Amino acid sequence: MEDPKKLMQEASGYLRKAQNSMFGGKNQEAVELLTTADELTEKAAQQIPDDFQVKSLRQKIEKMRKDLERKGIATRPESGGGLPFEVEAQLGHIRESILSKDLGRAKRELDNYYARFAGPHTDIPQIKEMHMQIQVLEKDAEAEEIRKASEKQALAESMSANEALCREWEAEFRSIPYFGGTAHNVPGLLDEKQYFNKAKEVIERFSEVKFSAEKSITLENFARDVAQRINEFEANLDQTAAEMAEEIVNDIEESIDFLNRDTAWVHQPELKPHFTGRRELEAFSSRIDEIQPLFDENAAPFEKLKHAYSQLLSMNEERKAARSRRITMRPAAVAGPEADEAIRVAGEVLLKSHPDAKVLKASVVKEWEQKRTENWLDNTRTQWVVRNFKETTVELAARINGNNHSLFCMHVEKDVNPDGTFGSISSHLMFEEMMAAENIS
Repeated sequence: MEDPKKLMQEASGYLRKAQNSMFGGKNQEAVELLTTADELTEKAAQQIPDDFQVKSLRQKIEKMRKDLERKGIATRPESGGGLPFEVEAQLGHIRESILSKDLGRAKRELDNYYARFAGPHTDIPQIKEMHMQIQVLEKDAEAEEIRKASEKQALAESMSANEALCREWEAEFRSIPYFGGTAHNVPGLLDEKQYFNKAKEVIERFSEVKFSAEKSITLENFARDVAQRINEFEANLDQTAAEMAEEIVNDIEESIDFLNRDTAWVHQPELKPHFTGRRELEAFSSRIDEIQPLFDENAAPFEKLKHAYSQLLSMNEERKAARSRRITMRPAAVAGPEADEAIRVAGEVLLKSHPDAKVLKASVVKEWEQKRTENWLDNTRTQWVVRNFKETTVELAARINGNNHSLFCMHVEKDVNPDGTFGSISSHLMFEEMMAAENIS
């Protein structure tokens, strides 16, 4: 009688070889080795049926049988239904291909079966069943091809739609004019502020759009650039507006410095203090009004600007009041009818610009002076004109705007005809000075 321990060792060796063959894809060789291992194990079991190692080896052999059978490999002689081993082996190859859904290999194995086995073995139930299973695999493969083609078409349509959507948004971003908050002029900054608001609206809508694929590089760059400028705009705008306000402040402070340096009149009564003229003040006021929309209420740069302008106005009013106390009328240089005519014409012209003016005192402060001019009559340069006339200066002290007093210096002239008589007489305002009421006597 053979030694059961030795039988067990040999069975274990055949089992390991069977496992190696199975892992190497040599399934039929694995079946043969496994069968030998099973036979040796059964011989040992007849002598030591309750041995632990025998039971463990049987479990390993059974597990490997199931692994092979799951792959479609027959491992027991009775499972072939009396078919030759080679037939069963080829059926196993076909079954294994079907189970792994390898349609190409299943067809090749089936063709190989028909080529190797003719006669009754081509009409057995197993072959018919496998043939039907292959047809099912073919239909599944055809359906898979249709599905893939459909997915490919859907993907192509989705990509095309995504590209169109990208181009649409690229155009949307291109429609936003440049804004950076750095234009160094008020109209430019106000325009940029509108562009900034439009950009925010576009970015907000863009953030809600769902793209089916990646955005184009151009679109990504546009969106990134606009978003960055949106983030920086308000700070840039505040800085630029502050710089522009500071420029106006500097100009105003130059006028203030000029007035502060004009001090000689304080100690010399014959001198008159300077002041900032109306046109210059109006220019400052216009610039301030223009820049105001760039600032929020109580913004520090604009408050500083208003304070500087208020300081200039205050100083200016003080200078004008002091100057008005030193403004007096010059003594009359002409009297009689010639003076009366000049004063009348000057008063009429004054009332055209100051209808509420009440002339309190008037005098001709300059002797009539003979003048002669020669020039072309007009731009056609077709007629040379020689003109003789006389001119003088009239001063009018008047109350205007209710309780203010001014001295108006008026130019008066009249034509001298060739026969020595006088023609038309006219007047115009040369300048106006505030005048203290007490200086009118």
